[in-house]
Amino acid sequence: MNIEQGKARKWRRVSHLLIAVAIAIAVPLIYMSWRAFALINGFQPPEMAAAQHTPRDVIGDLGGMKVRIPRHYAEYVEYDSDPGFGEKRKGPRPQRTFDSRLTSFGIDVRFPDMKGLENAQMREDRRRQFLQKDNPWIGIGINAGEIYPGDGFLDRQTERTLFNTDSSKYKGHWLFTYERMPEDEYGLEVWRLSGIDFRTGKPARESSNTNDIYVHRDASGKVDINIWCRRPSAPKGIGTCNAETHLEPKAKVVVKVSFRRSLLPEWQRIRQSVRDLLLSFEVDPASIKVSSSSSSAQVAQ
Repeated sequence: MNIEQGKARKWRRVSHLLIAVAIAIAVPLIYMSWRAFALINGFQPPEMAAAQHTPRDVIGDLGGMKVRIPRHYAEYVEYDSDPGFGEKRKGPRPQRTFDSRLTSFGIDVRFPDMKGLENAQMREDRRRQFLQKDNPWIGIGINAGEIYPGDGFLDRQTERTLFNTDSSKYKGHWLFTYERMPEDEYGLEVWRLSGIDFRTGKPARESSNTNDIYVHRDASGKVDINIWCRRPSAPKGIGTCNAETHLEPKAKVVVKVSFRRSLLPEWQRIRQSVRDLLLSFEVDPASIKVSSSSSSAQVAQ
């Protein structure tokens, strides 16, 4: 093989890699864009529409915590063993109790008052603020139950991302190589791409459509939140951040929060506000037993 052939093969591999990365990035973005369009315009497939809103308060077991979630908060609620997205349920819908394990749901709230979609005015406010630079709305995604990734998932995830431990063949590539910045920001470790973007010949950390990663560790050194902030594709575009944290030790719950990048300095306040909101849904097990006993007595009569 001559030198020119070797170079050609190398660039083909790089091109294939970039195509794969583009697809990996584009698919969730397309889905999120479709979901946002559907929510704003009311155009959804039947399965999606049926799952979006619940007609009553949501009850169940959230990572070991018994909860009652007001109906105007939770959307797209799933329990363990529910059919996947787009699938149809086989048989009757199970009766939900406080022992039914919640798998996932979403919440949209306005920061900092943490009000949800409780009426038409709030829904209109969210629609109106969509894609605005000062958009106060944040999205919360919850994973628990059978899809909970296990204790220490944030450490494992951060290790894979920052040090590329999953696959050695991408080591050294500009799109997957991070280095820690000498100065923290807002009490967070700052990790940025360390290579050169071959498309521009400039440092990758300055490229659009790349992520800056922010990490916080607790007193024991374990990661308790990581935040991916995406650089906008346009000079005056709106950057977004996606944070991932948990409710441990209270409950085995993955908490994902999305917000506009200009709110990054408020990350601690956002995390605490989201945690307080989720913990406010907890129901005292003693009151559940009393309520169940009363219902049984009424039925017996």
